[in-house]
Amino acid sequence: MSETIKAEKPTKDDQQQFWQMAIETWRTSGMSVRQFCTKEGLSEPSFYLWRKKLAGDDSERDNQDKAESSTFIEVAMPQNNSAVIELLLTSGNTLRIPAGADSTTLSTVLSVVRAVGLC
Repeated sequence: MSETIKAEKPTKDDQQQFWQMAIETWRTSGMSVRQFCTKEGLSEPSFYLWRKKLAGDDSERDNQDKAESSTFIEVAMPQNNSAVIELLLTSGNTLRIPAGADSTTLSTVLSVVRAVGLC
């Protein structure tokens, strides 16, 4: 008498757990999605589908983290490096006063910097 062995179909929980592990492994692999899927024998469309499904609340948090981490301050660099005076402020910023600055402007800038406690 021969027995037939029937493989059980993976449950949604099994699939979800598998794809969570696969996606986490991909994140730390340094590979592109295509490279990772080829290496692991995974369907690229399925990978993207599950990544989207599993993102859920994380996508909002990731977007917020990306927005916060991409905040920057625009700094205009001088056209030439002919700074006559360079002050390293207590804030860690550098104040460069170019050649040709008039004494009234220089005096005003230094007064303000002193008043706010940056030097």
